[in-house]
Amino acid sequence: MNVRRTLVGVVAALSLLGVPAAALADHTQQLNVGTELVRQQAGGKPWIVNLSLGATLGSTDGVVPSPVNHMVFRFTRGARVHPEAFGTCTLQILEQKGAPGCPKSSRLGSGKATANALQQNFPATIDVFNGPQVGNGHKLLIYARALSTVVIPLEGTLTKTPGKYGYKLDLPVGRIRTVGDNDAAILDFEVTVGGIGRKGVPFIEAPTSCAKPGWPFLGTFTYADGSSGTSAASINCLLKATNR
Repeated sequence: MNVRRTLVGVVAALSLLGVPAAALADHTQQLNVGTELVRQQAGGKPWIVNLSLGATLGSTDGVVPSPVNHMVFRFTRGARVHPEAFGTCTLQILEQKGAPGCPKSSRLGSGKATANALQQNFPATIDVFNGPQVGNGHKLLIYARALSTVVIPLEGTLTKTPGKYGYKLDLPVGRIRTVGDNDAAILDFEVTVGGIGRKGVPFIEAPTSCAKPGWPFLGTFTYADGSSGTSAASINCLLKATNR
């Protein structure tokens, strides 16, 4: 049997059927969000909350997905964010000095992630810092560290948006190079951001109203192979207090 001729025939048949000749697996993505109630302010003021934001990335056949290279998160309308109440760090400082180089007043939160490189998973820690204002937006800085030596600094832009969602975080993700020309792929991550800044002003205040099924969020993920996908999630209108 001529194996090459047989493969060509299979490719042609799949093309006629409208089926891709490449692997049929699709990317999967699940947006994970949550809040914790920090304090109920008196006088009808918005409640102070911390936000948990994460995602799980995979494929329909269980194979390691193509690396994500761009993520956009849209946050519920009515929330308030106050980056001006916190100190600022810059991407340059993170690249040169790491997380210890950023002012403590610029720290917004932390988290964890898992990436896959050369068929092996490895955990990473994440620190989130407040960045400078740029035009109508505000920078958010993410510093991921794995295996004590692999450092991944990222810079996103947080802007207000009209319509269903009140804020958008646009986060490009650069190549995470490993051995040779291989790139690591992010499999999952989760960060919690919030805190109290100058004069007792919080980073996040919850919306003062909520319609069922809850506050909406949306994540859009673009991958190195050119494909993309979205995942929506919502937070229940009933917030739970944090044990402190």
